[in-house]
Formats: sequence, C-alpha cells, structure tokens
Amino acid sequence: MGKTKIYKGGLIDNYLPADYSDSFSKEVMAEESITPDAFFDMAFNRFPAWIDWLLKLRNKIVKPLGLDTQSRFSDSVCEKNTNEIIWGMPDKHLDFHVSMWCGEHQNGKQELRITTVVKYNNWFGRLYFFVIQPFHGIIIKSMLKGIKNKIEINKEHSNG
Repeated sequence: MGKTKIYKGGLIDNYLPADYSDSFSKEVMAEESITPDAFFDMAFNRFPAWIDWLLKLRNKIVKPLGLDTQSRFSDSVCEKNTNEIIWGMPDKHLDFHVSMWCGEHQNGKQELRITTVVKYNNWFGRLYFFVIQPFHGIIIKSMLKGIKNKIEINKEHSNG
C-alpha cells in the first residue's frame, strides 16, 4: 500500500486543480467485487476507536473557530458512478473532496483507492490543513489496511 499518482479519468477530475492532493491504494483479495458504496461503508462508517477519538478531538478544537463539526461523511456525498464515490465538505476556510475508487475485480483481486484533493480558500485553511496533514496520511493508510483485514477475516469466516 502506498501513495500513488492521482488516477485520471475519474469523477475526481471535476475537483482539480487543487492546492494539495494525494492518493493511496491497496490491492485486496476479494471473492466478489467491492462496490464504491461498500468501500465507503467499510472506510468511513466503521472507524477504529483511535480514529474516532482523533475526530472527536478535532471537533472540540475547531468548533470555536466556526468549522463544521456536525456533518457526517455519509451526508456529504457529491457524486457517484459504478466505480467511484466523491464526498466532500466545502467550508469557508478550505474545500476538500475525497474519491473512493474501486478498480475492476479480476482473478479474485481488486484495487481500492482513496484520493483527497484540497483547495485553500484563505490563510486559515492553509494553516488548518498544515496541522492535520500528518494525521491524514496515517489515517488513510490505516483505513485501507483495516479494510484489507476485514475482507480477509470475512473470507476466512465464510470458508470455515
């Protein structure tokens, strides 16, 4: 799993150019094709406790600054097609959008990719993202690893 170039030709193209972008992917072994909806659910509706704790801490810190702390990821889906979901949270300080892209299922394998693009609207947005950027990559990598583990555990339970 690693940082990759941003995939061109997907819905995320509609949100480029950006001030910051990254893309992380993981190939998983899966008996059935993983849909973008299932990928989204595995990644953002079942957080490990430490990520949930970080998000709650973030919300406590930024609430007095007027940043959105009420929106849920599932409420912020902007577009989707058969391979990709885009969700985002435009704010007065910065706009960010995330692509949850699912490659073609072939020979029991499938690539899953999370791409993030950020546009700064002012200096505070730049400062805010500077502070959270180190956590961002760690969280995305952890989420992709967790999804791979969940798929493998489910596969073992269905075979056993």
